[in-house]
Parts: sequence; C-alpha cells; structure tokens
Amino acid sequence: MQTYRVDEIENKLILGRNGLNEQGLALFWSGSGIELNVKARSLYVNIDCAYDDMELMMDIIIEGERTQKLVLDRGLKKYLVFNGMIPEKPVNVRIIRDTQCMTEEKNHHMIIKSFETDGSFEPVEEYGYNIEFIGDSLTSGEGCGLTKRVEWIPVIFDATENYSYKTAKILNAGYQVISESGWGLYASWDANLNNVLPDYYEKTCGTSKDSVSIAMGAHEEWDFAGPEMDAVIVNLGTNDNGALKTGKFEREAFIEAFKDKGREFLKTIRKHNNSCMIVWAYGMLGNDMEPYIKELIGSYKAESGDTRVEYLRLPECIGDDLGVRAHPTPAAHEKIARCLAEHLQSLQAFMLR
Repeated sequence: MQTYRVDEIENKLILGRNGLNEQGLALFWSGSGIELNVKARSLYVNIDCAYDDMELMMDIIIEGERTQKLVLDRGLKKYLVFNGMIPEKPVNVRIIRDTQCMTEEKNHHMIIKSFETDGSFEPVEEYGYNIEFIGDSLTSGEGCGLTKRVEWIPVIFDATENYSYKTAKILNAGYQVISESGWGLYASWDANLNNVLPDYYEKTCGTSKDSVSIAMGAHEEWDFAGPEMDAVIVNLGTNDNGALKTGKFEREAFIEAFKDKGREFLKTIRKHNNSCMIVWAYGMLGNDMEPYIKELIGSYKAESGDTRVEYLRLPECIGDDLGVRAHPTPAAHEKIARCLAEHLQSLQAFMLR
C-alpha cells in the first residue's frame, strides 16, 4: 500500500467549492468532494474531521451507487473505501460531504488528507456540462435522510437524495451546491437579514465560522475561472416568505427590498457567469413569493437586456410528497429533479455557451 496526498494525485476531479493545498482537500458545502478512477484491489481515505454538536457525515459512491453513508470520527482517521476489487478494472469513486456547512459551529471541518492504495489513479473524464445550485434546506436535502424523526440534526439531511444531486445525475453533469437551511434571499425564516445567501456568493464558503476551514480558504474570493457553469439554479424565496409571515416587517417595504436584493443578486451571478442560463426555480413548499420573483426577473431583464434568465415554477410538494419537518420526501425530490432536468433540456441550456 502506498499513501498519496490529495494534491499529489494528478488524475482527479474536484467537486464543488473547496480548498485544496498540501494540507489536503477541505470540503465546505453539501455535495462537495472528489471523484477518482482507481485501478486497485483496495482503497482507503484518511480524513481529518472536527465538530462539536453537529456531527459531519460522508458519502462514498462507487460506480454511481452509494455504498456508505457514515458519521465521521473526530480527529485524523482512516476509512475503507473499497476492498477486493478486480485491480485490472478501474473503479469510479466519489467521496462527498453529506452535511451542509453548519454556520453556528465554530469547530466544524472535513479535510481529505490522503489516500492509501495498492493500485493507481487513472484519468477521470471531465463533465461536459456544469450546474450550480443556490438554495436553502431544500437544496441541502433536509428531510431526505432520516425521514421519521423531527429533530434538526445532521442525519435528517442527505446530499444524494435531494433534487440537486438527482438533477445532475439525470443530465450527467458536474455540479456544485451553495445552500444553508433556513437562509433566504433577503431574510431567513426567523427574520434575520444577515442570514442570506447573496451576501456570500462571491466567497468560497463565507458562511463558515471554523478557523481551520478559514485557514484552508473558506473566506477567500471564489475563483470563477474554474469549470464554467452552463446553468445556475436559484431556489430561494421559501424562507423569505416565512420571514414575511412573522409580522416583523412592513409588507410593502419588505417586498420592495426582496425584489431589489433579487435584482442585485442576478447581476452578481451574471457578472461571474457570462454565458450560463440562470433559472430561478421555486415553489416546492408553496408559491407565495412567485409574483415578486417574476417581477424582479422581469425588471432585471428589461434593465440589463439579459435574455438568458428564466423562472420555473417547481411542483408543490403536498400530501404524500411532504415528509419529516414539513419538507419534501426523497421521492418528491426525484419528481423535482425530473422537472428541472427536462426544463434545462428544453432550453438547450447545455448547447449555448
């Protein structure tokens, strides 16, 4: 068995917004990770992990199928990825962070330090298309993990059972996620104006409070010169609607501020993604904010002349499609993924850059 630091491995795909240096690959967001093709009998991964109350979970995906979802141990630990494979045939492996960035945790990081194997790392094919998802608990997969408990704990989240992963899988696309449960466009579910995704979009992972993650680059400006996005999906508005219902805001002033924030956010997205299709996809838990989202998109397009921005009403999740913590079930996320994938295909979003 030989040990390889992540930065020493030439044949790899980095998935999502992460920090990579000689110390390892720091995974900041839900769904972020690494993809490898390994010709070997055995493969192990060494991961340094820290958390206080909110444990970190990891997914191991082999040939497109999840083989492990496990809670990481604190400290530097070795985990078996696979064993007993035919060494002449490459094994496609993804190792991804299942847990979203827990913004209240000041000690919360996951760093892939190295791999141990008796084989070799083979070339990994780049994805032809790339998608970025920006959202809240729906995009973090809340309610897709442990589906029969109501506690707000990491195990109820799932990075592979939610619509972002499923949409990318249908389209055979690379993807990255920026999502925080409870956060919004202009206000969070509890009317906090600071917990909003647009304020952190230009950072690698500006929502993190972990000092190790910050040292690994979480608060640095994100390098948009990396893989070009073919589509950016914005799924925000659900928590803003919750904030509006708290009664802490004057309704008309809130709506105007919401629309202003949305227009500015679209400008920021376009600034860093010159050619992509921007789709504001909303409605999984009701569509109260739909008129205002449509208005802000319309005024942005009229002002900018940008024609590559669309609104998509997603199917509302009610009845059997609604599960734990009043969030969509994994089956509902599958329906959402098919709706979104079909919409992107109909727009020919992957043929226009």
